[in-house]
Amino acid sequence: MPRAAPKRSLPLNAQTILLVVGVFLLSSILWAQATRIVLPWQEQPLRVWMLNVGQGDAFFIEFPTGEQMLIDGGRDDALLAKLGSLLLPWDRTIDSILMTHPDADHVTGFISLLDRYHIDHIYETGAIATTPQGRMIVERVENEAAIVSLLSAGDVIEIGEVVLSVVWPQETYEGTEVGDRNNTSLVFLLTYGDTSILFTGDAEEEAEQGFMGDVGNMDVLKVGHHGSLSSTSWDLLEILRPEIALVSAGEDNPYGHPHPIIMSRLEQWKTAVFRTDFQGDILLTSYGGEPKVQSSPLPF
Repeated sequence: MPRAAPKRSLPLNAQTILLVVGVFLLSSILWAQATRIVLPWQEQPLRVWMLNVGQGDAFFIEFPTGEQMLIDGGRDDALLAKLGSLLLPWDRTIDSILMTHPDADHVTGFISLLDRYHIDHIYETGAIATTPQGRMIVERVENEAAIVSLLSAGDVIEIGEVVLSVVWPQETYEGTEVGDRNNTSLVFLLTYGDTSILFTGDAEEEAEQGFMGDVGNMDVLKVGHHGSLSSTSWDLLEILRPEIALVSAGEDNPYGHPHPIIMSRLEQWKTAVFRTDFQGDILLTSYGGEPKVQSSPLPF
């Protein structure tokens, strides 16, 4: 009786290739799920990530045009890990970064970023800090082949249908060490259709009194100075009446941010609060109507 022919197996090289391809496809699917990729034939939304970088600020914006912007970079290299979850491994270009002010918990992450990524455009007020991080960021900006624009109230950035309107400070500070860095933070209003977001950096009540006459009701407020008692005054909330508040603060941080009084004020206005210290990374999505905000922790 003839014996059955043995089953032929794939050569080892073919098996290896199939395994690599399989891992790549699986990784791509997981990455796509994590970053909420929209396929080319679908309408592209505005996405605003409030990244969980500990006690600091870092926001990553993907515009409907496909352009990208970082607003502040946090206090360490946590930003790089977050970008590893949001960008393809070979993507080493970011269209623009915006530095609200040169405090370490807002710019330190940009030091390593500028070493590893190509940046086309840098927005700032020009204010400097004579701290180690401040000196290093000035050096990196000078060495980067990027357009540098100094912003002040009245300046406007248009990216497709998204408009960023600067409302504070009243002047630029090119090469100047300012005594009160928080109150010279870049404050700007982002609008996209019916979506409105006010980014406040670390602006405190003194600055709020200066720009509150230039803003009105708002969908979303990025709470100033990580929820410090010195920011988010009752007067400002009465003008903004925000539906949603974003708080970037480190878990169990030593400053007690966000302050219970600020949280109470937001509760009295029935504002939905999203916090990085409680919920991790936060994703805002808008197609030009009412924005959708949800907790959306990234893999790294």
